[in-house]
Amino acid sequence: MNINVNGQVASIQLEENATTKALVAEAPFTIQMDDLHRNEKYHYFDKSFPAQPQPIQTIEAGDVLLYQNNCLVIFYESAKPVASYMRIGKIIDFQDIRKSFGNASVSVQWYEGEGGE
Repeated sequence: MNINVNGQVASIQLEENATTKALVAEAPFTIQMDDLHRNEKYHYFDKSFPAQPQPIQTIEAGDVLLYQNNCLVIFYESAKPVASYMRIGKIIDFQDIRKSFGNASVSVQWYEGEGGE
């Protein structure tokens, strides 16, 4: 899976689980991700994904998680977990695109392969 944030492209190393498979099946898509706590971007989908959120020990910059069953989250700073999440994956070489996230909302294109939408 790849993402494009403000022209910066990165790949995501995906987890093997039903939640990730269902999310990938939606690709390609572009979503507006809003900022929260100056450490994460999030987007609530209008649909639910199969998920069994669990407490996690650490959140690192580049982690891609699902909160509850419909909120996709990308952490761009490390954080102390305060909720249960389902792991979707981790952005490879996140430092290369970190500056694209900023503190405002961003449009994020999600797609498989080399192209995009």
